[in-house]
Amino acid sequence: MGKSKKIILVTGASSGLGLAVARHLSDIGHTVYAGARSFGVERTETSAGLHEIYLDVNEPSSIESFVKTAIQNEGRIDVLINCAAVLVLGSVEDTSVEEYEKVINPNLFGTIRMCKAVIPYMREQRSGYIINFSSITGLLAIPFQSAYTSSKFAIEGFTEALSMEVKDYGIKAVLIEPTDHRSGSQKYRQHALRADYDSSPYRDLFLTVTEKIDYDESHGSDPDQLAKFVAKIIQKRNPRLRYKSGKFDQKLSVLLKRILPGRVFESIIFSYYKSGKNK
Repeated sequence: MGKSKKIILVTGASSGLGLAVARHLSDIGHTVYAGARSFGVERTETSAGLHEIYLDVNEPSSIESFVKTAIQNEGRIDVLINCAAVLVLGSVEDTSVEEYEKVINPNLFGTIRMCKAVIPYMREQRSGYIINFSSITGLLAIPFQSAYTSSKFAIEGFTEALSMEVKDYGIKAVLIEPTDHRSGSQKYRQHALRADYDSSPYRDLFLTVTEKIDYDESHGSDPDQLAKFVAKIIQKRNPRLRYKSGKFDQKLSVLLKRILPGRVFESIIFSYYKSGKNK
């Protein structure tokens, strides 16, 4: 696949990184099918080459309709970019199993469902890129994000296995591991129900850590730069399995995890978040 116009599917495309990626790829000439639950059930075209279509990655029928629309209109799928994700903040004790499912179902199983839906078409055409958005927290954990972190750690292993299985069919599987980006708002950082109870034994620490999380994201990297980075990756003949994007200090933390004793690294991370937001 060269630098010709590509047919691209993007999930989670109504906000955050997914929105930035979908818009940029459309702006530079690709045909983008942008999927999100917040889009109406009727197909719309917001600009030349950008089609906003209702998509719920938890529902197989919605995925089938989304993929078939692209195939019927374009005859192929060149790139799948899985950006859809949900975040629920809370301690392990305060987060219910149902709240874990609320996160892991779209983040992990939604990614798996989308991959399974497009692989047969890519395998038949013997080409394609599958780009799964992991996170820096798919490589290291931070407190009160166990549900989100679990889903991203799982995406790392899933994509490693997928990459080996599909490479003989010309399909490239890639992981994007963003650090904090200015990509969301409070409504996308939901709290576990019990985490907001004054009776929670973790309440004071939870407020301090989430203040730090909110501060870091609001001062994070530019989503448009990440979108441009993705555009370059899909033009590479032999892309790497993993790409980190964003703030240098957060990328450096991954290296520190590899070389420091586990408890030492854990202490550094915990101290950082326990300190609260920067003054």
